Amino acid sequence: MEKIKRALEELWGMNNAYSLSNETVEKLMQETETAKVCTPIIGKFSSGKSALLNTLLGYSRKILREDITPETAVPAEIAYNPEGDNICVVQNDGTCKEISASEYRELHVDANAVRCTRLNLRNRFFGEIPDVMLVDMPGFESGFEVHNRAIDNYLPLSLAYIITFPADDMIVRSSVGNILKELCLHDMPVCVVITKFDKRNDDFEKTFDALKENLNRFIGGREVTYCTTSSYSGDAEELEEFLRGIQERSQEILAKKFRNAVLSAADATENYLRTTLKSSEMSESELDEQKERFGKQLEELNSRFAKEKADFDLQISECAEEMKADVQMALEAEEPSFIAMALNNQSINDRMNMVVRNAVTVSVKKRFVPKVEKYLKRVANCMNGEAVGDVHISFNFNTEDVGNSVVSTTVAAVAAIIVAGPLIGGIIAGLITYVNKIRGDKKREEMKNQIRMRLNAEVYPKVLREVGHGIETAITKQIKLVNTSIEDEITAQRAALEKAMEDVHKKMNDEKERREALAMDMRADLERIQRIRSEISCIVGRADDENEFSLGNI
Repeated sequence: MEKIKRALEELWGMNNAYSLSNETVEKLMQETETAKVCTPIIGKFSSGKSALLNTLLGYSRKILREDITPETAVPAEIAYNPEGDNICVVQNDGTCKEISASEYRELHVDANAVRCTRLNLRNRFFGEIPDVMLVDMPGFESGFEVHNRAIDNYLPLSLAYIITFPADDMIVRSSVGNILKELCLHDMPVCVVITKFDKRNDDFEKTFDALKENLNRFIGGREVTYCTTSSYSGDAEELEEFLRGIQERSQEILAKKFRNAVLSAADATENYLRTTLKSSEMSESELDEQKERFGKQLEELNSRFAKEKADFDLQISECAEEMKADVQMALEAEEPSFIAMALNNQSINDRMNMVVRNAVTVSVKKRFVPKVEKYLKRVANCMNGEAVGDVHISFNFNTEDVGNSVVSTTVAAVAAIIVAGPLIGGIIAGLITYVNKIRGDKKREEMKNQIRMRLNAEVYPKVLREVGHGIETAITKQIKLVNTSIEDEITAQRAALEKAMEDVHKKMNDEKERREALAMDMRADLERIQRIRSEISCIVGRADDENEFSLGNI
């Protein structure tokens, strides 16, 4: 990151010297100053998450409340601020309200109106991990809206997730198990923290082994870091060491995030310099020819890019249908679970949310991301190396980052449909009501058949219709954002090249004007010389007359 920051400072200086736009560079400089690697802490209510963070903070008076209810639970983002403590409440519309630490300790918020709270603190331990932001997530009993936020809002910026289990309750509940499954789909490292270690019983080791076995059912034998902590004794050394490890990797992670953006900014500056140097050696007519050739080449480049866009757009609808089919297969595979839950008078919303999320995640990775990668490579091939004189229109995109963004955004959009869709929610609620209505009149097997028919006739079609539309809308929006970035790249580099030639033209015009001014000065000087000569001639004439008179007298 130090290299990234130095590069941006140098680019800013160069752009400023040549009167080039610094808008992109200044935006990147601001982002690098505040960029953090997120590490969400998740678990059930009363699992000791807030107490654990209070222990890490080490204040004599606790700053995070430990008696939060589902109705008032919102994510709390905690990071280091060398300038001093700053706490704010972020509303859903993005507005922030600053409050004091004492006000925060007594804070009650409406989880439906507040997005999160942000605590930027000048704290000893957080000073050791200045590039890490810990996020105290609400307990998962709050519903799958919290699950969605934990993944969709923080996964793209995270290096690891911390899962908490209290030593006196190490049961892997389905809410945590579901998020573990999804984290594994994204290859996200997991750290399991056993809180309240002072409350462990005599069978702790046996229960701990059982916890590991249960976790393996969800994460499939992946490597997991385990830590034990006790807020009572103030012991969190193992977790502190884990977080220091994240800090060590954070510079690499953040630098990777900014690398391509800095390269793109550097390309525009470099193209300006190269074009200026090359063009300054040309005559005005040669420069005009290059400018015309440059315009034609850019038109051809835009034409090829437009063709690639059009070809790729044709694949979106087909790909969305394939992904919808994958979701349908996943729903049908889970049908026995849906039926069993309905028979037991349980809501299937949470289960359906997870089935759809996981199916979309796998399907986007399998079907759409490879197409995006091929598309970006084709675009890069039609741009990279496109010569305009001695410069090149370049293209810097990290296909892995784009792929991850497409996955996370598409899943988030689809999950929002499952959460907020009134039609889907109404059908599922109606299904439970229907089961209750026929419970006393039908035999169990017949009830199963009726539920199955209702699922296939009403629930799945409406879910798939909404989800299919959500998938196509989301991936179309993502590709539009990618294309906009490409167009901005072309525009920025084109502007730099055009400015270079305009500056050379201006220099030529300046020289021409200087020559004309010099000629005018020379003509004026000739006239002046004539006057001087005339004046000198007159002076010489009088002197000659005087000399003649004197000689004559002699």
